[in-house]
Amino acid sequence: MFEALPISVILLYCLFSMFVYYQQLHARNFQGASAGFGALLSLFALVGMLTGFVFLIWYGFKVVWWAPLVLFVAGILFQFIANFIEETVGAFALSFAGFIGWPLCAFFLFRLAPAA
Repeated sequence: MFEALPISVILLYCLFSMFVYYQQLHARNFQGASAGFGALLSLFALVGMLTGFVFLIWYGFKVVWWAPLVLFVAGILFQFIANFIEETVGAFALSFAGFIGWPLCAFFLFRLAPAA
């Protein structure tokens, strides 16, 4: 099982999903004066969500069919931990960190996926 789903992939996907979640939350509740930043935030949140879907589908075909289901559930469960992180650093900080965080996580997710 761990050959198909290494802990590095699980942790990276959990971080990825946290960053995308907080960008979506920030985009949904955005009330800033800059319409340009609001549009950029919404675009990043959308691209992050699509990247997550593409990764899960790709991982399922490349590695094993059940792994995306485990990753998706792990990402949801990680949100409980993310709530504690949010209390420490704030939702805005997580959203802002997502501009660098989720693309880096996505890069390494695709890079570290085990061969079938």
